[in-house]
Amino acid sequence: MTGEGVRRSLFWTLLGINLLVVGVAVGMAALMVGRLADAIFASLMKEFHIQADMPHHLFVTALWRVLLLTSLTAGGIGVLLSVILFRQVVRPVRGMMAMAGRVAGGDYGARVAGASSAELESLAESLNRMAGSLARLERLRKDLVANVAHELRTPLTNLRGYLEAISEDVTPASVEIIASLHEETMRLVRLVDALHELSQFDARLPRSRPADVDLDELVRRLLTVRRPEFEGKGIAVRTAVDVKGFVRADPDLLAQAIGNLLDNAAKYTPPGGDVAIEISPIGGEIRVAVSNSGEGIASEDLPFIFERFYRGDKSRSRDSGGAGIGLAIVKEVAGLHGGTVGARSDGGRTTVWLTVPTAP
Repeated sequence: MTGEGVRRSLFWTLLGINLLVVGVAVGMAALMVGRLADAIFASLMKEFHIQADMPHHLFVTALWRVLLLTSLTAGGIGVLLSVILFRQVVRPVRGMMAMAGRVAGGDYGARVAGASSAELESLAESLNRMAGSLARLERLRKDLVANVAHELRTPLTNLRGYLEAISEDVTPASVEIIASLHEETMRLVRLVDALHELSQFDARLPRSRPADVDLDELVRRLLTVRRPEFEGKGIAVRTAVDVKGFVRADPDLLAQAIGNLLDNAAKYTPPGGDVAIEISPIGGEIRVAVSNSGEGIASEDLPFIFERFYRGDKSRSRDSGGAGIGLAIVKEVAGLHGGTVGARSDGGRTTVWLTVPTAP
């Protein structure tokens, strides 16, 4: 059934039901008034011993004429008010149907105006939020495809160029060339591994194996592995632990998430900058926050940094950034444990964090 057919069906159904109710109500009222007036008139004529045949006939005729005119007037007013009311109800519904059709056709910028009633207004707001969410998802999908294509094209282009040059004896297969080819191959391997990890989260394959984890000890162990990278750039690292005890989490997944935060900080902290790791209680959770000095993240990019392959080109260049998967994995790990993620960037400092529940 077309949208116009649905609209007509709803309008005429509501109008028909209202006409039936109005007709029954007016008819019952007229019948009861007529019988009551007839009985009162007959009683008066009998009480005063008046011959009532002719006056009674005239009275009944006039009474029913008045009742008929009154009923038709009341019914007409009821129908007119019903038409006005039902058009006010059907008009926003029709607009919502048109908006839903446009969204289904791919026009995610379609919006519907507000309605007169609170219920329809709430429905319109929900539809507009849905369209906004779909528009954001479509934008992220396009960014995802473009970024994946770029990440694959760059190393593949380098590999192809070197291999063609070697096969045509333009460039000798030196140790440096082989090392470069190996680096490009490993870049592809890292990208594919990251995509595989995300696909496992999508399929809910990672099954959390919770255990009591000492966050202080875990962060110290991760810093020991990455310390040469920080020292190579002259980055000062400090830690602040304000909790005692353990959190209940999968130690491997949690180590992967915190390691990604540290990698992110090492990547975007300028030489001579500093990185701070803070572990503190927040309600019934423990927050692990990694902050770094340097160029911040634009406010319009902050809500999306945990999306897959999203990178704000204004604040973080493609050359210095990775594939845009690390923070997406942090978000997945936090969500798997019932925690949350967040970020803040102001005053030349960027802080990214995740939370995990405390151990019972």
